Amino acid sequence: MYQEFWHFLLYLQGTGIFNVVAVLAIAMIFDFFSGMVVAKIKGAISSRIGINGIIRKLASMLLLLFFVPVAFILPAKTGVAMLWVFYLGYLCLEIESIFENYRKLGFDMTIFTKFLAEIVALWKRK
Repeated sequence: MYQEFWHFLLYLQGTGIFNVVAVLAIAMIFDFFSGMVVAKIKGAISSRIGINGIIRKLASMLLLLFFVPVAFILPAKTGVAMLWVFYLGYLCLEIESIFENYRKLGFDMTIFTKFLAEIVALWKRK
């Protein structure tokens, strides 16, 4: 069973799912720091809120990584599909949170949303 799980991990590495986890971690870092900047500018910075944010990010990452063994026990390729849906969905939520922080800072986010729309359009053409 353990050997099969290691083979599954190697298979996952070939799917690029761990790249999504890396991008997700980077997005979490941007979200945390942009939230800190917003709190500092608004005068609402607090160690309690900051620590809660860090704990929420760590708990989210642990929960997302918890689903790797769950994906292993699901039949066929449904586990890998589940991981992609969870990870990309959470990445979209992190990106939206970053956008919210930048909007609070007064940035016009239409250029970024147009850029993301172009990326999605290019990806769909492939």
